[in-house]
Amino acid sequence: MLVNIIAFVFVLGILVVLHEAGHFIAARLVGAPVAVFSVGFGKRIWGFERGGTDYRISMIPLGGYVRVLGLGPDETDVIGEGDSGDELLPRWQRALVLLAGPITNIVAAVLFLATAYMVGVETPIHFAQPPIVGWVEPSSPAATADIRSGDVVRAVDGDEITNWRDLESAFLTAGGREVVVTLQRDGDPLRVSVTPEKVTRYQFGYAGIFPPLDPVIVHLLAGSPAKRAGLEPGDRIIAVNDQPAEQFWDLIRLISPHPDEQISLMVVRADETFTVDVVPENDDGRGKIGIGLAFPSEVQRLPPLAAISAGTAECRRMTRETFRVIGKLLTRKTSIRQVSGPVDIARISGEAARSGFHTLIWLMGLISLQLGIFNLLPIPILDGGHLTIIAFESILRRDLSIRVKERILEVGFYLLILLMVVVLFNDIVKILPDSLYRLLSGG
Repeated sequence: MLVNIIAFVFVLGILVVLHEAGHFIAARLVGAPVAVFSVGFGKRIWGFERGGTDYRISMIPLGGYVRVLGLGPDETDVIGEGDSGDELLPRWQRALVLLAGPITNIVAAVLFLATAYMVGVETPIHFAQPPIVGWVEPSSPAATADIRSGDVVRAVDGDEITNWRDLESAFLTAGGREVVVTLQRDGDPLRVSVTPEKVTRYQFGYAGIFPPLDPVIVHLLAGSPAKRAGLEPGDRIIAVNDQPAEQFWDLIRLISPHPDEQISLMVVRADETFTVDVVPENDDGRGKIGIGLAFPSEVQRLPPLAAISAGTAECRRMTRETFRVIGKLLTRKTSIRQVSGPVDIARISGEAARSGFHTLIWLMGLISLQLGIFNLLPIPILDGGHLTIIAFESILRRDLSIRVKERILEVGFYLLILLMVVVLFNDIVKILPDSLYRLLSGG
């Protein structure tokens, strides 16, 4: 728990300071005075004054703000600070200052991801491969829909699918919702309906399809039948009881029906082919020999320029995915459980910190990008809400009154508080004991 809290404060603190530093620098560039630079909201806990600016740490650590004189009413006015009577800056200057914070977060996201690529990013190889179905779990939603091995997925609910990463993402956000899957089978187009199961407390969608996977042993479970029989990592099993195995999934299909029965495996090791007899263990009526399922991955370590290019491409991909998920949330096609708030982010930050520097840096890039995108949304009180007001004023060719702007920001403030309550409740529900979780989730 302590690691989670420290990691959360570290991650959020850096990203908020970067965001507010963007506003601060832009204000200085246009010659606007900055009265306050605060990490956190609410009552001032500690700080110092320099150059006419009060640099402070405030009580509520969920964000921060810069009080730029001439920017007009902002979130500090809504909660009782600030002075909305300052002479307003020209609209273009206000827009520049407002844009600088989110843009700083987006640029920082690229740099964080680039740093991760330079350190080394491990990615499953199948993510970039064509979305060819390698195996369908029996009795799964995909099996019920008659999706078969060898089918190529072309689209899900009209969204084009070009690789396995796209496909996994499409099903992940469709838990409990029927989607139309466009397939290509033996060269012919085919459309089927699939309703992925809701799995985990995030209510992710699970369809039961998997990519092609070579029948190569990656690792063995200690004391397993395969280990006792002398099999080793790197061995390729090409047949079970003289039946050919072209994929790892064939091993599951061919070994599962033989618990406690001796079977014969044909194995290729280097340039040698030999036969091994194994007796699978009985695991709830299914035969298993203790070969761990593992998807091959590769570690990308890139030079600086290539890393920046890769980081930029990944930010573009995640931005598209973010807006796709926002659209599904607004149309109730995706569960709110998939949204993470402070509690969840703290837990994820702690796990990332334990996993190593590269994982934590990657997470910071992801959260920085989301922070930049979220602040650009046209929600009153956020930067995007202020920018929307400025755009509206530019169309009218006059400024709205301070009183009208304050009322708009008050509405936005209370909406933001409501959103925080919903997200916090959502976070807490996901960590409740099973009995309480089932009660709140309706069974």
